[in-house]
Amino acid sequence: MPVKRKKAVVESNRKALDQPLPKWPLLTPVLPSMDLHLETLLPDQILLIRNLFTSTLCRNYVSFLSSLPLNTTKIQPKRDEALRLNDRFQIEDSSFAGMLWSGTALRDLVTGSGHGLPDGDELEHQDLEKVFGGKVLGLNPRIRIYRYSSVLSLQNKIEIEAEY
Repeated sequence: MPVKRKKAVVESNRKALDQPLPKWPLLTPVLPSMDLHLETLLPDQILLIRNLFTSTLCRNYVSFLSSLPLNTTKIQPKRDEALRLNDRFQIEDSSFAGMLWSGTALRDLVTGSGHGLPDGDELEHQDLEKVFGGKVLGLNPRIRIYRYSSVLSLQNKIEIEAEY
């Protein structure tokens, strides 16, 4: 990582530690793990949990997250990478990470203690530790919220096209 880019990342991380913690909305209502399952999108890389949040909970969080102070980040791409431009909020919050992990079906599904794998899924319970590289104990407390608006998408397209 070039020195200039590394300094920007360090500064961004420092600011995340200095912010007051948001008053996150409660994670209710949630669905039990028996009503959800892990879905493999990209083997050994991307797993989905559809409907982890109910539509009501999603609406509550979208409303809440729109009130957070997001900063526009422009990350200069490395060679052969696309320019990324988005709005981001970052905070270090271990209590919210714990609430996400324990207050939803996430822990049961990821650790295999719930009913998260449908019959015939290529991912078996005993393979979960292999997929995650060991026993999963919880979530990283560094919380990042991203917003990609159509204006930013248009700017991305214009700036990327202008680089060629």
